[in-house]
Amino acid sequence: MSTVRVGLVSDSHGRFECLSRMADDAPDVAAWIHCGDYCDDGEDLAIYTGVPVYAVLGNNDYMTHTHDPECRCVTVGGVRIVAIHGCQWYGERRWQKLVELGRQNQADLVVFGHTHRRFAKMDGEMWVVNPGSIGLPRDGREGTYAIVSIDDGVITDVAFHQIER
Repeated sequence: MSTVRVGLVSDSHGRFECLSRMADDAPDVAAWIHCGDYCDDGEDLAIYTGVPVYAVLGNNDYMTHTHDPECRCVTVGGVRIVAIHGCQWYGERRWQKLVELGRQNQADLVVFGHTHRRFAKMDGEMWVVNPGSIGLPRDGREGTYAIVSIDDGVITDVAFHQIER
């Protein structure tokens, strides 16, 4: 059994030095999910790491030159992942809509950003995770990202990591 690691990042806001430190701290990641603001940073991250980066548009990505969607479904390590920025909904409605989105797409993991605050919660067997912000955290922490560990198509761990900004 080999473990597949997927990196989750959001809200880099053009601060590539934070992304490069994050990537250096997590060299064994098989793919990155970037949940928007600025999704363009995902292109640089892909070049820097040499692994796939799946990005979605955030509310500040309206001037982007990428063709990233607002919502994306990918499968990595046998785990179905849905990514969205999360700016579409507020308050309790956000949680309900994220869970609904995950169920509609038969997801094992729903990843979102926008709040700049890390968050992880399960709904049944489905994880809903916000990695926080790597570039502009709002929760009193350093920049944060998350690593999801997958063994044989099952999420075995969701771990948050910090980097100095």
